[in-house]
Amino acid sequence: MKPSNSLRAECPPGTIAVTGLGMTSSLGLTAVASCAAARAGVTHWAPLEIEEADVKNLRSVPLKGHAARGYTDGFSGVGRLLRLADGALADVLEDARLKPADVSRTGIFLCVAGDLYARVRSESVRYEEGVTPELAEALEEEAAEARKEARAHVGRRLLPQLLTLHGLGIPEGAQDYFTGGAASFASALARAMELLRSRMVDRCLVGGVDSLVEGAALEDAYELGLVRTPESAVGFFPGEAAAWVLLERADAARARNAAALAWMGNVAVERESFHRFSGDVPVGAALLRAVTSCCSGRKPEETGLLLANLNGDEWRARDLGLALSEMKETGLPADAPRWYPPASFGEVGAATGAVSTCMAVRGFARGYAGASSALVLLLADDEARGAFLLHDAKTS
Repeated sequence: MKPSNSLRAECPPGTIAVTGLGMTSSLGLTAVASCAAARAGVTHWAPLEIEEADVKNLRSVPLKGHAARGYTDGFSGVGRLLRLADGALADVLEDARLKPADVSRTGIFLCVAGDLYARVRSESVRYEEGVTPELAEALEEEAAEARKEARAHVGRRLLPQLLTLHGLGIPEGAQDYFTGGAASFASALARAMELLRSRMVDRCLVGGVDSLVEGAALEDAYELGLVRTPESAVGFFPGEAAAWVLLERADAARARNAAALAWMGNVAVERESFHRFSGDVPVGAALLRAVTSCCSGRKPEETGLLLANLNGDEWRARDLGLALSEMKETGLPADAPRWYPPASFGEVGAATGAVSTCMAVRGFARGYAGASSALVLLLADDEARGAFLLHDAKTS
């Protein structure tokens, strides 16, 4: 049993606790197994369905990625996302020991991929084919409608089926999707914390799911030159994962004798005026604003760990590097040890924020984080940038 005194009486009113974690990834089918494997430096490579010429060895070889082999085999599209999200949801519900009576005042927010890659690739194909501006506009309207319908299809299936599978009677007004890249998780966190503090719900499941290892998602990333290949050392290894975090107001968690794994700190989301394919050079401005908002009034040494989703892409590395340089100049935490989740799980898109949270909180629990606070930085190929703070419940 979890200790009844794990939520401390001195915790200020309105504090939001992390009381459960769930995860499914290429490294394991639970948050505990996945994070332990990542800590040990384990990687689980899988051949992908696209082959690339290996000039050095004069043969074709499949691209490498981080697929959840043996778990998502045979699933594709929405079914694959459902498989990943279902396993992670089962994990968080068991970890948090939620009872049916606890669900009536629970919200659920899920981050899923946006359509940036598909949209940009569609535009580039029309440009290469020499389509007239008038026809291009008509085709884009048609493609945009198709992408909108595809997103609606995901929305109609994912959350309703997840709730049915687990017998969760969460009202429709407490459910929502957040679409986009990694930073969408920060937007979902901010919304969840708003609902919790307004007492509209007592707890909220916030998660993300994404898969870039098969189908159109992999093809789009490959054709846009984003994927690491035998002939290019720049780019990311595609991955897939789902993760959930259970957030609760401290008073609600205490009422059901739930243990606090961590405390939520500030959350911030900022936007650039351009995206990865706009032709603009990133200077880390939006990320810097997000970090400044999160860390206002804190000393740099109070944040002893940084998690950033650097994935091998040069554009993203420039964005992060320039932001860190400015952070150091302005007295923000820039020199702390850094963890890079994509090094273990590959590029997992909309699941990145929840995966990063699991890694940090497990680091607190097992004592290898080496810090009592962690700052999570979420860079994306779209315009959004996010940042949020996590605090170890044992030392805060």
